[in-house]
Formats: sequence, structure tokens, C-alpha cells
Amino acid sequence: MENDKDPEWLPFLKGQNNHTRAVLDGLPARAPLLKRVQQLSGDTVSTSRVQRAGGLTFFTQRPLGADNFKLFVRQGEGAGRDRVLVDPTRTSGANGHVSLDWWRASPDGRHVVYGLSKNGSEDSILHVLAVADGSERPEQIANTQAANPAWLDDGSGFFYNQLTGKVDTPERYLDSQARFHRLGTDPGNDPVLMKRGLVAGIDYDRIQAPYIATYRGSSHVVLLLSDVRPEARAFVAPLADAIAGRAQWTPIASFEDEVTDVDLDGDDLYLLVNKGTPRGRLVKTSAAAPNLATAAVVVPQGLFVIESTSRARDGLYLKIMDGGISRLQKLTRDGRVADIALPFDGTIGAVHAVANEDGALISLTGWLTPAGIYSVDTSGRVVDTGITPKPAIDVSGYEAKAAIRGREGRH
Repeated sequence: MENDKDPEWLPFLKGQNNHTRAVLDGLPARAPLLKRVQQLSGDTVSTSRVQRAGGLTFFTQRPLGADNFKLFVRQGEGAGRDRVLVDPTRTSGANGHVSLDWWRASPDGRHVVYGLSKNGSEDSILHVLAVADGSERPEQIANTQAANPAWLDDGSGFFYNQLTGKVDTPERYLDSQARFHRLGTDPGNDPVLMKRGLVAGIDYDRIQAPYIATYRGSSHVVLLLSDVRPEARAFVAPLADAIAGRAQWTPIASFEDEVTDVDLDGDDLYLLVNKGTPRGRLVKTSAAAPNLATAAVVVPQGLFVIESTSRARDGLYLKIMDGGISRLQKLTRDGRVADIALPFDGTIGAVHAVANEDGALISLTGWLTPAGIYSVDTSGRVVDTGITPKPAIDVSGYEAKAAIRGREGRH
């Protein structure tokens, strides 16, 4: 099964499929069950990601009855103002199915960089479009499955990761490299800013991938070396030096420091640290001279787990796990930690905030409440944006209760 070129593989696969199909098709209850499953899941709208930029709201959504996610942009509040920017279904056809793998809008909302791949391969090709009219820019970049682009504040270019290993080989995800692309230039000339052996003193394994992250309003960038672990190895350098390819990367943390999230607010470097505090603590040090050993603790370890941070103009939003239930907190500018009441107990998929706007957007779902995108304003008020329409499913006959309430929260 690891070699799809093996002549015995395809006949085996087809034989297994035919046998399974015969067994399932013979079940008398299958047809009504399938119809009900389609009604409850296939006929619902799903929103996978959202981002605010330049006064616009971007989101990926699988509309009712569709089999593919599309990228939309919304101007203003409320439905009816949504416009499709990327519809991979239009490019699908006889040559195969096309999927939208990832995307990121520029901070000014003028451009979107995104990845398309064929036939479920996730072997993305990077594209860039102009939001105003949806037109495609000429540049395309291959081998960008894990691009994770990071835009400059002015939207003139972005850092990205590029794979170098041959497709369909064990080497595919080894020795990737970090590059920078300036809009309007030839991608073939994009400088390689980090790869194994390029910078003296920064040695790492082939499986570790380099990513350069930008932070709005900051004159520094962070280099992250990551693999399958939640922790990352981190370095910092001035943004201008990184773009020019002359960065002197200053170490921030090693894998052994167990740093799982990084944020930059001007010169303030925030780190989510799990070493010695398995539920997490948030510390602050200087980007110009980072020192984890002397970093100030701004949010100590508490009863619940700090999962991630997201920076907005009015503070850092903290995604919290309370015994299986999500909570939301905000570290305000004056150093206070405020609890934000959610409309129901459930799971926060992600917190989406931008550094030049107050509040945040969160994806939230509960046992009896379908997933939706909710806005959080600076006062802590949480309301459904309506981006994800509610399905016509009646759950009034059901009730969800926490089975156990322990000293450290619900379970």
C-alpha cells in the first residue's frame, strides 16, 4: 500500500471496494440511513476559516449542496454582500478535482495569496489575486503545500515556505526552505532566506521546516523551526535584515524550552511556555534582546490550559481549555486578565484577531449548537455574525449536560 506503482495494488484496492460495496448495498436500512445522514451533514453549510483585513471579512465556506470549499469576501455587515473570490470547482473537470488548500489575505485587504491542488494531493501551487476585481496576478509558485505565507504590513510581499523534495517520495517534506516574494517579481528569483546549512550556527534536522513570521506593527520577524512537535525552536531578527538576506538570528527558545506560541507587539515578545507549567504560562521579554530566563510572567499557570494567543488592538485573546470545554480570556493593555462569557458551553475551533482592530472572531460549536462564526467586541459581547447559516435541524428535544463538575472545571 506504500507503493501505488505495485501491479498488485490496484486490483487489490478494487476488489476490496467491490466486496465492501456489495455488503453495504445489501443492508435494507442503508438507503433511509444515508438519506438522513445527507440531510443532517451533507446539506449544511460549513465555514472553515475567517480573516479580517482592510475593512473586509474573508472566509472559506462550503455552501449548501456543494462538494468543495470556496473563498468569499464580505464588505460591511450582514449577508448579501458576499462575493466569491476563488471557486476551485470552476477549474475542476476532466483533468481532475481541484481543492483550495490554504489562503491568507494581505493586511490591507488588497490581495490574497492562496494554494490550489489537484485530486486531493495537497501539492499546492501558490497563486495571488487582486481582491478588487478578482483578477489573477501572473506569478505562480509550485511546491507550496506548507507555504504558510506571512505578509508585510504594506502588502507588497510575503515570506513563505517551499518544499524541495521530489513528489511521491519519502524525501518530499525534508529540507524545505524559507523564501521571500515581492509582488510583481519573478518567483524564480525569490531569495532563499533559510535552509539547512545556509546560516552558520543554525543547525537543524532535515525534517524541521523553517517559517518566517511577521507581526503587524513590529520591526522584527521570528524564524520558527518546526516539525511534528507542538513546540518550536525560535529566533528573532530585524525585518529589514531578513528581507535583505543578512539577518543575524538571535535565539529565543529551543525545543527543550517547550514554547508553543509566539507573538510580537512592537518590541514586546510574548511566549506561551509549557516547561515546568504544563497548563501553560504567558511571559514577556524584549525582541531586541530576548531572554527567556528573565522574562516577566504576565499570565501565570492557572487551573485551565492556555492553548494559544491571538493579538488584537485591545489586547491578547487567550484560547483556554477547561476539562474539554473551551473558554476565552483577554489580557488587556493594562495587564489584567478578563474572562469573556460565551453564549454556550462548547469548543472554540480558532480565534482570529488582527493587530490593528479591536475584538476578535471565533469559530464556536456546541453539542446542540452548530458551528458558527461569532464576533467578540472590546467590551466582551459575543454575537453570531451570521456568516454560517443555521441548518434546519430541530434539536429542541435534546439537552446537553456536563457529566462531572470537578474542582478544576467541567469534564
